[in-house]
Amino acid sequence: MRDGVHLSADVYRPRDDARHPTMFELTPYNNNNDGSVEQAWHFVQRGYAVVMADVRGRYDSEGEFDPYRSDGPDGSDLMNWIAGQSWSNGKVASMGGSYTGHNQSMMAKENKTHHAAIVTYAAPADEFQDGARYNGGPKLDLMYTWMMGMYGHVNQSIHGWNWPVIMWQLPLDRLDSVAGRDLKIWRERMQHDTQDDYWTPMQMRGFYDRFDIPSFNVTGWFEGQLKGQVQNYVNTVRHTKDPTAHMLIIGPWLHSVNRNRRVGERDYGPQAIIDLDKIRDQWLDHRMLGTSAADLPSVMYFLPVKNEWRRAAAWPVPQTRFTQYYLESGGRANTLLGDGVLRQGVVGAGKPDEFAYDPANPVPTVSSRTAGARGGLPQGPVDNRAVETRPDVLVYTSEPLREGLEVSGPVTATIHFSTDVPDTDMSLKLLDVYPDGRALNLSEGIGRARYRTSYTKPELLEPGKVYAIEVELFPTANYFEPGHRIRIEVSSSDFPNFGRNLNTGKSSETTTEMRVAHTRILHSRDYPSQIVLPLVPAGTTTAMNP
Repeated sequence: MRDGVHLSADVYRPRDDARHPTMFELTPYNNNNDGSVEQAWHFVQRGYAVVMADVRGRYDSEGEFDPYRSDGPDGSDLMNWIAGQSWSNGKVASMGGSYTGHNQSMMAKENKTHHAAIVTYAAPADEFQDGARYNGGPKLDLMYTWMMGMYGHVNQSIHGWNWPVIMWQLPLDRLDSVAGRDLKIWRERMQHDTQDDYWTPMQMRGFYDRFDIPSFNVTGWFEGQLKGQVQNYVNTVRHTKDPTAHMLIIGPWLHSVNRNRRVGERDYGPQAIIDLDKIRDQWLDHRMLGTSAADLPSVMYFLPVKNEWRRAAAWPVPQTRFTQYYLESGGRANTLLGDGVLRQGVVGAGKPDEFAYDPANPVPTVSSRTAGARGGLPQGPVDNRAVETRPDVLVYTSEPLREGLEVSGPVTATIHFSTDVPDTDMSLKLLDVYPDGRALNLSEGIGRARYRTSYTKPELLEPGKVYAIEVELFPTANYFEPGHRIRIEVSSSDFPNFGRNLNTGKSSETTTEMRVAHTRILHSRDYPSQIVLPLVPAGTTTAMNP
């Protein structure tokens, strides 16, 4: 590398003297494990050279492991090395998923002429907004369990640990020692609680105009990096000269894409699993080997309940109707037995709803997006009625739908609130309520009040003053059947999916002091609390069988 550190790379290539395009992966998970070798063999048979390298500080590579921070420059140096080899034709396609999906974005920022394609699965885009944190708040269950397992030189076992007990401890920035670790990277991720220069090497926002590299993007509706993978696709297309050079696939999958037809309480049928490698190879071979272009859509997404694949020209789906659903109640929306109502297109009314959020007794997470369910929590859509009996959960439900309704795309909410503490969180969930009462979660999100106007210059709250906060939920897709109802949950916690806001106005990651927040949710013409759902009209997209 440019600083003299040596990285370990394994090279696989066809047994000939020709020059070949190269598939390249920079991984923290061991460059010569069985999966890497199998993947290399697949591509070599298709006429590619393959380079598998360990990131610095992992397995056979020198240096200190600091996730993502040096991967951009290191990847750039490795691509320069590849392009200079006698077996290389100078064209390099990066590949990988999760960590090795995100670090491809860091390499893209280097804008190397050799970087000819990106093949990425289930990858975050911005560490502060969807990697280590979600819109600024810690992604505790997902990132804490991952970092503790990445301790040292190899991926030590993390099974058998009592995660529910460990994650309750405070302060958050010292949870590495609670798990018997000494991890500077964990402490730094928690201590940097504003989007300062520390995060810049791991961010993509503001950098998409620096490169134009064809990209193949794959993710799942129930995986933890869905938000970032979709962000990468949308912003890359926004700055490209050729939108058709990019593809997005979203399946009914967890973090290990294309492996499960049943997730949570839903079975997505035999079409849930597809020949994903064939689609990838068709897309890739056209750009790297010069084969004929296949008939592939720009966007291919799975529509749950209908259990069919849909093809679209862009994301969000063109002709999507972004529709306001307003919160309303008589002031008693607490629990599923309350009077909370969700009205399409009609501004809410009634008295404000009130609830007390105690960080010592947060709303428990019902469904996690953590890879492999490391924290022991269920995954995918499950019945949420147990938490909807809590008085600190406000529930707003629509009337039964007369006709079926497709909701597919980005989901945002604007909540008007006041509270008696200098900082607190606003958490939301979108659910599909069945005629028998089951309420299955589809999407969730959380916003930290101090970041309501800026991630770089947080502002605390004045007690009693009314504020508006926009909460970005995970993108989603769902077909609501006739007779089903749309439901929104509003609270201030979803633990341990997200780290708790301790409500004091001090850093909730480095302190232990707590306060109970008494919060009011307003819904009126002056304060129109709402969620905006992406309604896709029938006939807008076409069904396909991949």
